[in-house]
Amino acid sequence: MDRSSYKVLSHNQLEVDRATWQYSVNFFLFFAGQWSLMSLRIEDRLFTLHETASSLSVQAVPSAPNGTSKILSDVLTHPVEDLPGAIWAAAEILIPNPTQRFPTPYIYVSNRNTGTELDPRGDSVAIFELLNKGTKNEKLQLVKQIFTGLEQIRGMEFGPAEKGLEEFLIAAGVAGSGGVVMLRRIESGRNMEIVTRNLDILNRSTFVWL
Repeated sequence: MDRSSYKVLSHNQLEVDRATWQYSVNFFLFFAGQWSLMSLRIEDRLFTLHETASSLSVQAVPSAPNGTSKILSDVLTHPVEDLPGAIWAAAEILIPNPTQRFPTPYIYVSNRNTGTELDPRGDSVAIFELLNKGTKNEKLQLVKQIFTGLEQIRGMEFGPAEKGLEEFLIAAGVAGSGGVVMLRRIESGRNMEIVTRNLDILNRSTFVWL
């Protein structure tokens, strides 16, 4: 699918880290004849999560005020196993700021299967890495698919680094009986393991760490 151009119709800024000038926004895009809500994370690269195409792309941040830049890499986010009744939609993108324990800014993307054939392992959180940045071989590469036991993941959030909790990710789905799951980053963030699950709390879409 050619994403060399698309029209930005509206946006809503969600978060600004003024120490690093990284921020997250949601954009409504009209692309390929359909509306999509795309989640973005901006550093000196623009990472775009294409919801209905279940893909992640990266490009250099265009120059102000109306610059353009080409897509440097574009990859699918969902598991590649053949599930004929699966209907995938990318949900959320998180790129935690690097810390001493997690120096590499891996990209974490949740995937929702809204189809009729569900993976018994549940929906996944995909971990990506940006390789060869600034070269002609710059590309996104899948590191790991983490299966969560959740159905239609909508909300996930990393713990606050200032409290030493950046290794933990909490997530839940908006369907099914998978409850709320807590995962821990391991292998410097290249992998995650499930720490605990609460089946009494179902179908949450937002989390706030206190």
